[in-house]
Amino acid sequence: MIIELRGVEFVNKGAELMLHAIMQKVKERFPNAIFAMETSRWISSEKLAEHKIFQVKRRRAGIIPKIIRRKLGFVLREEITVVLDGSGFAFGDQWGAAYAERRLGRHIGAWRQQGKKVILLPQAFGPFSNPELNTVMEKIVANTDLIFAREERSFHYLKSLANYEHIKQAPDFTNLIKGKVPADFDARKMQVAIIPNRKMIDKKEEAGSHYMQFLHTAINKVNSLGLHPYFLIHEGKRDIDIANEVNAMLRTPIPVIIDPNPLVIKGIISTAYFIICSRFHGVVSALSHGVPCISTSWSHKYEMLHQEYDFEEGLVLDIKSKEEIEQMIATMADPSANKTAREKLLRNSAVQKQRSTQMWETVFAALLHKKEKAGYAA
Repeated sequence: MIIELRGVEFVNKGAELMLHAIMQKVKERFPNAIFAMETSRWISSEKLAEHKIFQVKRRRAGIIPKIIRRKLGFVLREEITVVLDGSGFAFGDQWGAAYAERRLGRHIGAWRQQGKKVILLPQAFGPFSNPELNTVMEKIVANTDLIFAREERSFHYLKSLANYEHIKQAPDFTNLIKGKVPADFDARKMQVAIIPNRKMIDKKEEAGSHYMQFLHTAINKVNSLGLHPYFLIHEGKRDIDIANEVNAMLRTPIPVIIDPNPLVIKGIISTAYFIICSRFHGVVSALSHGVPCISTSWSHKYEMLHQEYDFEEGLVLDIKSKEEIEQMIATMADPSANKTAREKLLRNSAVQKQRSTQMWETVFAALLHKKEKAGYAA
């Protein structure tokens, strides 16, 4: 079984966390499966080799014998039997028709004809109000074997395109993967993680100054309550720039933690008293560990995530309201309220993890069906 992974990479730690989660679960069921990816500006050949992922090469490499290709660490595109897409959020009005066509639309018809199994793992979709985008999405949906919407609103957006039975709903699957807490990390000195996101500036109508002031207000309030805040970077340089800009506004800058391993970032989040987060997978990591989370939002996916965990009180409605954020932080910092929130989140996390487990069973059933039909060995 040669599985191409799409929509995941090594710069965005949420995308890399999904990559780890996919490989871990698939290897549990199919230990001999081969994973492959194309290189790009976000996916270096060195990173692929480090994670024992093969490179996808074009047809001209077929003159090299298969045994040599495997030793060199690459596969041909025509050798791929399964495509798993873990894009997170790539199909909707915010991204447009050309992007959807480039990501999957231009390939998916040929893959279908070649007998490849194509599965879109749980991700956000929509809305779809552009006719050109709708045409591309209808083609994508029609040619997939399974497509999972991550929450109810995305599920509705997909179903409005075409009411196929293979459109299903399941939560973000990174809730099943365990993080790693560094041995030298001191949770007594690092209590409240602040996870910034440049998209809060790029995707929102509010000027960047509103988001910067929001972070400044939040950090000052956390400090005033005697807790220890710190920046935790979930992506690259642009999020680091936000941390540095906000630190320049503070009387006393707070620590900035940067780690290349998304499992370490998830592990650190699990130790927090609560977090203030603008990155989707940071929110998932917190809520699935029972850690209270105050979230900002630039997309419906944040609202729906809080709804699934019955924790809508953690969603910031107006980043310009100093009173709102200070009151939310005061509530999260209160020991009794924090304990109550943790208990509720852990109950709801158990439900979401069970749903993710069921999703993987559905995926495995589809892959086994393909294996039997095509006659290849797992």
